[in-house]
Amino acid sequence: MNATNSLLKQLKQLLVEKKSKLTIYIIGVLWVAVIMQIAVNTLLRPESNILEAFVSTNSEVSSFELEMAADYGNDYLSEEDKKELLLYVASQIGLNVDKEVTATRNGDESEVYTEKKGKNAETLIKVVSIQKENSDGLQEMNHYLMVNLKLYKNMDSVLNYCDLLKKVFHKLNAADIQTTMQLCSNYKGKLTLDSMNKIADGMIANLEGKVAYENRKENLFTIYAYSGLLDEYVTSLGTKINIHIAINYDELTDTTNVYLGTPVINGGY
Repeated sequence: MNATNSLLKQLKQLLVEKKSKLTIYIIGVLWVAVIMQIAVNTLLRPESNILEAFVSTNSEVSSFELEMAADYGNDYLSEEDKKELLLYVASQIGLNVDKEVTATRNGDESEVYTEKKGKNAETLIKVVSIQKENSDGLQEMNHYLMVNLKLYKNMDSVLNYCDLLKKVFHKLNAADIQTTMQLCSNYKGKLTLDSMNKIADGMIANLEGKVAYENRKENLFTIYAYSGLLDEYVTSLGTKINIHIAINYDELTDTTNVYLGTPVINGGY
């Protein structure tokens, strides 16, 4: 009897061990399947960007603008310090700018900047300093670093400049980095509302975006949408936005202008 009980205990223990091993094996297989699925989804995810979205609609890009701005702190910076900072940023992105740096002041705000304009590109690098009252009621100078790059040819390089500038800003310990990109295309004549909708819908679809707000009228055509394929975004009324499309007609030049920006379009349109 004792021998029988002992044998039964051994059999139960063996079954429990096998069941545990089987459970662990099944869990392991499931985790591997999940990891593989994530990897496959990542690899197969479309590498879309706003330039591809623009080109996909047969839009001929006339300019591609990149602007990056960041908080550079409130440490004391002399005018010479600011000049050296501007020239350092320019050298880090391989940009040959004139040694001449311009300084301006308007009340509590001052700017030190260098710019270069050419046939194929325009570049502006500047430090904006604003005197503000801090939480202790004391006046302090806050500095902001900004780079604006506009290309009219070889526009693919803007995306490379974007990555490079981010590395430079991080190297300088700049905080709260904000990046905007904007494309513009010009069509001769006045586009119909159907054509405007087709262009806009094509760009949003290419970026897998979802419309948040829209006003699709000939005299005021603007759409705000959100896409998970783009990193930058702003929040408006609790809604994420990182696609901004605007289309307008210029009677003086008889041209329809199409703009696509992320997260929003800078300036007027």
